[in-house]
Amino acid sequence: MKSGVLFAAVVLCLNVCGFVGCRTATAPEDTGRKITNYQEYTLTVASEMLPGVFISCGSSFFADVYAVKEEGAQEWTYLQYIGNFDYESGYEYRIRIGRTDYLDFSMGEPAWTEYKLLEIISKERKDSEGLPESFVPEWFDERAVD
Repeated sequence: MKSGVLFAAVVLCLNVCGFVGCRTATAPEDTGRKITNYQEYTLTVASEMLPGVFISCGSSFFADVYAVKEEGAQEWTYLQYIGNFDYESGYEYRIRIGRTDYLDFSMGEPAWTEYKLLEIISKERKDSEGLPESFVPEWFDERAVD
């Protein structure tokens, strides 16, 4: 009986030491959440959300996304989420947002970006022009969503 308990204690100790050893070998010395970049800029947000695909934590997700254009841009791109933005379909918005890039090696996805509404400059009832059908890439198969 004592040998079973001793064996379990040794295995537990080796697992803990192995985990800690691997963790310190792969993690940078300075860990913790850091802001690596911050920008503020103006976007036009289209009057309708469109189907899109985004990747998070290595998995593909299919969802409606915001069609957006940076000031002076010709092409629509997309954003998955804009914090504090109470979107209403049928209106085209001009908004000021803050974009914050983060880095934290203790997270499952160590680098990410957050977008947050700072100000609604205008809200106009209209149909946005020149929108693509979707932001779903040709290679994407909806049945393959993780």
